[in-house]
Amino acid sequence: MNRLLRGAVGVLVAAATLAGVRLGSLSTYTAETDAHALVRLAWRARGERVRNCRHRTPEELEKLPPHMRQEEVCEGRILPYRLVVELDGVAAVEEVIHGAGAREDRPLYVSRDLPVQPGSHRLVVTFARESRAVGDSAIAMGGLSTPAHLTLDTTVVVASRRVVLVTYDEEREQLVVRSGSVR
Repeated sequence: MNRLLRGAVGVLVAAATLAGVRLGSLSTYTAETDAHALVRLAWRARGERVRNCRHRTPEELEKLPPHMRQEEVCEGRILPYRLVVELDGVAAVEEVIHGAGAREDRPLYVSRDLPVQPGSHRLVVTFARESRAVGDSAIAMGGLSTPAHLTLDTTVVVASRRVVLVTYDEEREQLVVRSGSVR
């Protein structure tokens, strides 16, 4: 009897599972109807390296071990850039991009996605170096720093489920537009 009861329960469970699968296959599925597109801002910039130096007082030097007594102390960092993006005449992004790292002494990274409706859009991107702080003195980097002012003023056509990439071309030293697809 116990074996017969287990068999009956097994048949009922299998029948309920099959009925659930059948009902699930009858329901309708609507794919994503909201067609979207992206304008992606992604680049790395080598900003202008600056340093602020000062001379230690005799009292400060006296407190240090002999092997650490440097008269001049310098702190270096990368000057920040201001990123302003206008999309169809409306400000979409306005922020200051600082150098990476705890001391802001690494390259600047821009990575932003701006969702847009498919179609034609006027895009204005400005990436400009903030002015030097008082007391900062520039360190030559061999011409490897990003120009102080970059501007891109263009019209982009973005298809549904596609990405338009705005990036920095180091060889041409300008912002450029490239296209891709959404994954």
